[in-house]
Amino acid sequence: MKRITMADVAERAGVSKATVSHVINETRFVEAATKDRVREAISALGYRPNVAARSLTTQRTRIIGLIVSDVTNTFFAELMRGIEDVLVDNGYSLMLCNTNEVLEREEYYIDILLRQGVDGIIAAATSQDWDALNEAAKLNIPIVMLDRTFENADSPYVGVNNSHGAYLGTCHLIERGYRDIGILSGFQRLSTMRERLAGFEQALAEANLPLRENWCIDSPLTIEDGKRAMQQLMSQAERPGAVFISNNLLSLGALMGLRELKLACPADVAIVGFDDHPWAQVSDPPLTVVRQPTYAIGETAAHKVLKALNDNEAEIPSALFNCQLVRRQSC
Repeated sequence: MKRITMADVAERAGVSKATVSHVINETRFVEAATKDRVREAISALGYRPNVAARSLTTQRTRIIGLIVSDVTNTFFAELMRGIEDVLVDNGYSLMLCNTNEVLEREEYYIDILLRQGVDGIIAAATSQDWDALNEAAKLNIPIVMLDRTFENADSPYVGVNNSHGAYLGTCHLIERGYRDIGILSGFQRLSTMRERLAGFEQALAEANLPLRENWCIDSPLTIEDGKRAMQQLMSQAERPGAVFISNNLLSLGALMGLRELKLACPADVAIVGFDDHPWAQVSDPPLTVVRQPTYAIGETAAHKVLKALNDNEAEIPSALFNCQLVRRQSC
């Protein structure tokens, strides 16, 4: 089958190829009647513009790169849905990169995104130095940080008040009468995990409760690591009566770990987790959680990267959302 070209569209519409290009790329004023003829020809012939050729003309690919750490985590899936809905509505596509929390893979994907000429990058980054993305910033590619932030990064950030969210969850355990409280604190090289640990510590300090270092279990953010961390915590000679868990995958793993130890929640240990997902509502018992407005975070990040693209003079502020405590039966 013969490939439909711009010349075919121009012939059917009775205009020049240049006029077809201007209509497609919006690079010059074209009268409404002429635009209508060109668009009718495009539709009738089923013409699809060559993206690479179009980017040479407009200096835009209309592609936004998204870097996340774990596509299997429903938190990131919901973020991506919010981002994608905004981008599609504005005529942009999304290029997804999954790092698995591996620094070298993150650097690899950033290089790929820059080679592909993406118009902007939204990143829930794994690295702490941000050097690779600072290189992107030097190329005037807008960057929005998502979920995680770093001290030496100048880009706008979209996330939640993690410290206050963890404070709410820990205070709930204290209000329910628990005094011996531990935490599965996740990766402390990530800003989100450090902030949640800080909120946990603040709640204990205000209640004059001790922070037991052996009850603060650091680990990667996977289901299997959540299981191991909970088993490590609950296998101690003296164990906590309640646990705050800083990540949804850790929470799921923790429940599995308790089952293997033949311990029950909340009879043997109460739990409050960070992040709300469908499985938290149907677990046994349904899990009390600190909920993030995940979809709205994704939407906001997408709006900010588009704002940076279309208004070069604008200073793009960061956006910090509040969390909500959702009370169920796990404490």
